[in-house]
Amino acid sequence: MDEQKRLVTAKDMLSLYRLTNAPRTQALMAESNVRPALAAVSVQHYPQMWVQGWEIRNLRMVANVLDVVRLHPGSRVLSIVGASHRPWFDGWLGQVSGVDIVDAQEVLKE
Repeated sequence: MDEQKRLVTAKDMLSLYRLTNAPRTQALMAESNVRPALAAVSVQHYPQMWVQGWEIRNLRMVANVLDVVRLHPGSRVLSIVGASHRPWFDGWLGQVSGVDIVDAQEVLKE
C-alpha cells in the first residue's frame, strides 16, 4: 500500500478516496476484516461472535437508510460508510426494491 501512504500525505484527498473505494481495495479490506476472524480458533467463539455483531451493524446501517427512504420516496440519500462495510452495505441495500445505488466515484469524476 505504498500508493496509499503517498496519497495520505498529498494535498488532494479525492485521490485517496478513489483508491480507498476502488473495487480491488474494497475486496482486500473486506476480506482482511472478516476472513481471519472467521478462521480464528477460540473455545468461546469470540471471533465468530465479533463477525456476527459486525454483520448486524451492517444490517442496521442499511435499515436506517431504508427508514429514511421509506418516509421520503424518490429522495436521494448520501450514505457514507466505512470502507470495510461498503461491499456488504451496497450488496444488501442494492437488493431493496426502488433503491438505486450510484457509486460516488461516478458522481465525483473530474
